[in-house]
Amino acid sequence: MKNEKTILVINGASSSEKSPNFISIVHKDDHYSILYEKKSFERGGPERFPLYFQEFIQKGQVIADQIDFISILVGPGSFTGLRASIAFALGLQTGLNCPIVALRRGEAIFPFLEKQYPEKLIWHISTARKNRVYIETNQSTKVQAFDIPNIPWPEVEFVMSGEAVSMVKPYIPPVISWIQASLLENNALMLAELANNYMNNHKNTNKLYPLYIDPPKASLPAKGLRMMPS
Repeated sequence: MKNEKTILVINGASSSEKSPNFISIVHKDDHYSILYEKKSFERGGPERFPLYFQEFIQKGQVIADQIDFISILVGPGSFTGLRASIAFALGLQTGLNCPIVALRRGEAIFPFLEKQYPEKLIWHISTARKNRVYIETNQSTKVQAFDIPNIPWPEVEFVMSGEAVSMVKPYIPPVISWIQASLLENNALMLAELANNYMNNHKNTNKLYPLYIDPPKASLPAKGLRMMPS
């Protein structure tokens, strides 16, 4: 297996301005480096990933058939962003015949944080709906959603990461012992490295399918439904 690789990294899971969506080209030889990257801090960013990728190609920043594999976040996160980014990755997989490694948001940052906080329980907390968050831990592959006032805080000291840490801080009881992680969110280098490790060890813990914890929420238009034209 060649040591040098070109990895396409896709994050369409983010759901707040504190954690942008991005599409990146990562090069691996003796170390990992981001060659090119486009970030989006606005809603609808993942729908523009095909345009960003086309821009990479048109500017000669990457040759499509030289991509060795794709690393993609499958959740938890934005319902629309996950569907758009995963559909894009599946299209590339069909066209380029390259494998895809699916990762969760917390899963990608835990190996980095475990080096800094050995033997600690680590949480990753991301934004769900209003006053609601998704929680992942480094001790389980299960992702759960909680209303913020009802979060079951651990009895041991733990480390908190994730874009929603600032949202839950006011609700943490004084008796709870916790540490805010030095890094709150993963990045393209982490996603590329973990995916490459999984590729080398023939390991992947996630299905290539949007990781929905809560069902999608739909509401009627403010002015009600319009009549179909006759």
